[in-house]
Amino acid sequence: MRLSSVRVTSATGAKRGSMTAAKASRRVIPIRDFSSCTFCSVRRLCLPHGLHDKDLSAVEELVGMRPQYDKGESIFRQADKFTSLYAIKSGSVKTYGVLRNGKEQITGFHFAGELLGLDAICNEIHNCNAAALEKTVICEIPYNSIESLIGEIPSLHADFARILSKELHRDDEMLMILGNMSAEQRVACFLYNMYRRLKTQGEATNEMHLPMTREEIGNYLGLSLETVSRRLTGLQNNNIISVHNRVIKLLDIEQLHSHCI
Repeated sequence: MRLSSVRVTSATGAKRGSMTAAKASRRVIPIRDFSSCTFCSVRRLCLPHGLHDKDLSAVEELVGMRPQYDKGESIFRQADKFTSLYAIKSGSVKTYGVLRNGKEQITGFHFAGELLGLDAICNEIHNCNAAALEKTVICEIPYNSIESLIGEIPSLHADFARILSKELHRDDEMLMILGNMSAEQRVACFLYNMYRRLKTQGEATNEMHLPMTREEIGNYLGLSLETVSRRLTGLQNNNIISVHNRVIKLLDIEQLHSHCI
C-alpha cells in the first residue's frame, strides 16, 4: 500500500478533552502494510540497534501501531500519561512547552530515526507537547512491553544507554548555543547540527529542506524572526549557504562549522 493512499482522521483543532477519542478513531495501518523494522531505512538510529534477527522480530512485535500524522497534528500533550515511546519512521516533529503567558516555547526538533518520550519515563507524565511539522509516520512502542523485553534481550540496555546519552549530549549543545554564542553562531550551529543529524540517516544533506518556519527556528534559538532572516542572509552573502525559501544549500560546510567553534 502506498503511503499516499492512507486515510487519517485529523485531530487538528480538537479540544484536549476529545483527544483520546480522536486518537481512538484514527485509522491505524497494520504493521504488514508498512516496511518492518528489518527493512526500515532508519532502524540503526532507533531502538532496534544491532539486534540479532530473532531479537529484532521480538521488538517488531511490540510496535502495536504506526499512525500517520498530518502537519500540526498532536502526537502527545504535556501532562498526558506516559504509556509509550514514539519512534519517528518518517517526517519530523517539534516538541514545545507553553509558558505562563500562553506563548509556545519550542524545546526541540526531531527527525526520522529519533525517539520521543524518553523524558517522561521518570515520572510517567509527558513534560512537553509534540506535534508533527509535516506528514509524519510514528512507530508507537508500549513502554511496559519494552521493560519486559529488556529482561530477555540484554543488548537493549546498551541501546537505551546510547539513546539517553545522545539526548544528554544534545541538551549540553543547546545550553552552549543559548548561553555563549552570538546570533550568527546560533543560526550557523543550528544548520550544522541539522546537517549532522541528517547525515547520520545516510541522506545527501548538502541541500536541506527545513520543515520548520524561520519563526520556529527563532523561537528555539531565542532570536526574533527578523534576526534569523538577517543571519541567514549574512551566511549567504559570505557564500557559506544559499537560501531559497525553506531550501538551504550548504556551499561551504567547513566554514559553517567554524562559526560554531
